[in-house]
Amino acid sequence: MLFKSLRVFGLVAVAAAALQGQTYWSTDSSLECPNSTDGMQTIPLSGGGTGYVCVSSGTFVWLAAGGSGTNTWKTYLRTATSASLAADLAPQNAMLVDYSFYDTNGNPLSLDTTSGTGSAVTPTNELTFTLGANQPSQINLLGAANTNHSSTITGSVYVTFVCPDDTTCFNANAQLIYSALPGFPWALSVPLAEDNSFWTQFSGVGIDDQVSNYVSIVVNNEDITQTTPTSFTVQVFDSNGKLAASGTTPPIAAVTVDSSGNLLQGGTYGALVSQIVTSPLPSGPFKVLIDSGGVLCSAEMLQTSGPSATSVAVAYDVSADVTATSASQQKAKAAAARKARAQANAQRIARRVQVQ
Repeated sequence: MLFKSLRVFGLVAVAAAALQGQTYWSTDSSLECPNSTDGMQTIPLSGGGTGYVCVSSGTFVWLAAGGSGTNTWKTYLRTATSASLAADLAPQNAMLVDYSFYDTNGNPLSLDTTSGTGSAVTPTNELTFTLGANQPSQINLLGAANTNHSSTITGSVYVTFVCPDDTTCFNANAQLIYSALPGFPWALSVPLAEDNSFWTQFSGVGIDDQVSNYVSIVVNNEDITQTTPTSFTVQVFDSNGKLAASGTTPPIAAVTVDSSGNLLQGGTYGALVSQIVTSPLPSGPFKVLIDSGGVLCSAEMLQTSGPSATSVAVAYDVSADVTATSASQQKAKAAAARKARAQANAQRIARRVQVQ
């Protein structure tokens, strides 16, 4: 329950002036947002007074943009508003979308971007725009800002939806697609890891024979209680459920705070499982368990098979060495982290009210 970058509220006055009659807030002080990940928040309006909004937010844990030769990637961010804006609310209502880009250490990352099929390039580390009822959007990430994009840049995307009602935020449609066309015939779609879905262990199933099948994972450190980077354990279990091999990731940075007191993003790390687990991988399908050792995180898993590639479903898990007591403690820690994020959010909004 956090906006890791609440500069979106610093843009309230500017955005309100640019909406041309559209509004993404409500004036109803009793607005309820039970299905929005961050609940109800208040914003200062440019003309004075207070707006009430529902907010949902989360992370796309991996982006890939730029490269040379056949190793050139693009990331596409797609979203659309629900019909609720047209069906239930005044036609001038809209949803505000905020994308913030971060490098693998969790620091702001500037990228060249285009919108839809347009060719106009915007270099930025954050995009904020509004969408009316049933309106779609596609943002294309090309590579490092103000370059020829000859190197592949990786990192994460933090997404925030700000809405005038709960239904709109709950139904906000978000999708990230990686494409390596024409070098590789891949177009991989991955879901948004919402802020109320981070946990300490995740798992998925894949096949990696080091010939035509490969499994890769991505881990994003979501923990605001840590001050030092943390290494994650990756365990592989064979078709009999026995531990076949294990390894550890390099240290992954925790969520940091900028000079203005805003929570940023945690570090993100992606690699082939065979690069993390150096022992031979079992033949056939195997289970990959990502164990953070109690650090809150989000995870992603990808499977490539010959010329095709796909994202793999990952699920919450509990490693064998976690007792019922420690599992309960982890749940309490996750709840406390969400509460702390909500409190930090309210404090930032209060500071913005004083500035406006």
